[in-house]
Amino acid sequence: YSMYRRVVTISEGIRRVLFTEGLKPEKTNLIHSAVDLDRFKTNGDIDWFHREFGLDPENIAIGTVAQFIPRKGHRYIIEAAPKILEIFPGTRFLFFGQGPLENELQALCRKTGIENRVFFVGFRTDLEKILPCLDILLHPASMEGLGVSLLQAAASGVPIIGAHAGGIPEVVNHGVNGFLIKPADSQAIVDSVLSLLQDPEKRRRFGRAGREKVERSFSISTMVGAYM
Repeated sequence: YSMYRRVVTISEGIRRVLFTEGLKPEKTNLIHSAVDLDRFKTNGDIDWFHREFGLDPENIAIGTVAQFIPRKGHRYIIEAAPKILEIFPGTRFLFFGQGPLENELQALCRKTGIENRVFFVGFRTDLEKILPCLDILLHPASMEGLGVSLLQAAASGVPIIGAHAGGIPEVVNHGVNGFLIKPADSQAIVDSVLSLLQDPEKRRRFGRAGREKVERSFSISTMVGAYM
């Protein structure tokens, strides 16, 4: 990167990594990625959502949008799921994505006895229809540049539980639009999920705050203005 006159990073987390590699701060600019606010809305077709994924109206839908690779933290969700299901047996976990760990994660679900509660629904190009119907977005990644799916979920009014890693804290304000937890901590996932499931008003409040944060800091007009 030293050959470039200027380097733009999409998160402060990435910017700090470049500093440790020797890039001088004065050669960098931080310009966050953006989300299309016209595409992602806070209301969704819940009846379509239930039909599409075989859910019942009383089910609670917790989504994770990420590749099936180690650093995304799916394993810790699976470890946490039984304790969540003890309190809220109607919870369903939807894993959106693809990747080399898919078979291994499915096997872990069978070993844990939750294979009927965790749905591997593949790669989707219609997240704008899906995200507003989720109750929670869960993203316990141990490394993340910023997390476009987090921006999309926040724009859709969904509360987020994310790991305190990389650029995630730039999207998730703890106690405002979601919770930040330690990476690789399945008990922290349990505690945070239960806190939200036991308080629907908190979920709604976090969802509204997330949408407002994206409107304020992650809109396309904000990003374009920064580049100009």
